[in-house]
Amino acid sequence: MSRLKKIKPVRDIPQDIETIINSFEKFAFSDIKYTQPKPIAAFILSICFIEQLSTFLYEFNANDNEKPERFFRRYMPEYKDIDLYDKARHRLVHNYSSRYQFDIDNRGHENVPYKIINDVIHINTDVFIHYLEIAFEKAVKDLRIIDGERYNNALENSKYYPVLIDTHHE
Repeated sequence: MSRLKKIKPVRDIPQDIETIINSFEKFAFSDIKYTQPKPIAAFILSICFIEQLSTFLYEFNANDNEKPERFFRRYMPEYKDIDLYDKARHRLVHNYSSRYQFDIDNRGHENVPYKIINDVIHINTDVFIHYLEIAFEKAVKDLRIIDGERYNNALENSKYYPVLIDTHHE
């Protein structure tokens, strides 16, 4: 269910769609790849990236807590049934703890998106990032459909949550 947000735009004109996509690639996703050897850091950045990307893909007034789960259902269905966003954001991102609900590593379980053992979800971050990269490629294709739903959502959201840009001019 939509609810009106009480946030004011910080820009009058939306950012260009390629500026948005390039920011996702240059800052968010490249940081994930850079930290990939550090599984917890890479996973935390991945969850933050999914939250940011889903903010741009879905309607401005859509429920912010539901956007990442919608992202999982549409772009990363391998993870859609484990309530991963809620568990990771409210435990790992905010408290740097899994509360024994999941295990993040880059060793073991290389052939599956995740494995549940004794009620603990085991996620190999290399596998997770592989699926995230595929999801990001699909999302970028959707964002580039001029006047498409995702394209228009991204432009609208960029007025409220503009992406980071490189302000260094050579």
